[in-house]
Amino acid sequence: MKTRNSALCALGLAAAITLGGAVTAAAQDTTRARSQTRIPVRKDQAPVQARVDTVTITRTDTVVRTRTDTVTVTRVDTVTRIEELPLQPLGSFQFGLGVGAALPTGDWRNVTKDGFDIHAHLGWFPGASVFGLRLDGDYVSMGGRDEDCAGCPGAKLMSVSGNAVLRFALDRKSPVNPQFYVLGGGGLDWFQDFTPYRTTERPSQVVTAGADTYRGAGSVAPGTSNLGDDQLYHWDVGGGIQLGRFFIESKYISINTTGKSSAYVPIIVGLNF
Repeated sequence: MKTRNSALCALGLAAAITLGGAVTAAAQDTTRARSQTRIPVRKDQAPVQARVDTVTITRTDTVVRTRTDTVTVTRVDTVTRIEELPLQPLGSFQFGLGVGAALPTGDWRNVTKDGFDIHAHLGWFPGASVFGLRLDGDYVSMGGRDEDCAGCPGAKLMSVSGNAVLRFALDRKSPVNPQFYVLGGGGLDWFQDFTPYRTTERPSQVVTAGADTYRGAGSVAPGTSNLGDDQLYHWDVGGGIQLGRFFIESKYISINTTGKSSAYVPIIVGLNF
């Protein structure tokens, strides 16, 4: 037991000697650097508070921005306005006056030359339809040819005709309302001093007009008693164009004179009312 206590004392002594030597060596070390800054100490200085550092964390976020734009489109349309013109009326009634040339045809031209025709007509189209009826009146005068029958009067004629008319509107939206029409019919004729003539066909014939035949000097039928029927008639066919009130038309007219029919062609211009 004594031996154990002695050992512990020896160890404690050695440790004390070692510690004392180290303290002495530190006190004698003059080469250690010392701070040249003096820290002033004031009696009334507040105690130094612990330093608090603020740490800023910079966070970078990737933001995807979806942008919706409202686009206003201004559309300018060019609008063409088409106005329908009113249809021009065809009319139910018409009264026309005209004047023109009367041209004899065939062998009749050997003794009769071109003359004139004064014309009037009255038309009726039921319900303003395309089909109608027309009553015509004409006074025709054609002079005689001096080289064939010196002093002969030629022919003067009055006639009345009834015709059926079929008209076709070409453009009813036009202000002039153009129309094309065809007509045909027949009527009665009265001559005054019809100059007889001889046909060129073989055998030749003398053409007369009943009691109205001229039998004077130079005539091919002086003193002839068989002159045929007193009442003559004709048939006709033709057509025309109407522009507004203005019209122009022509017909072929054949008269049943004795021996051979005598034909002429009137060309009439006039106005409808």
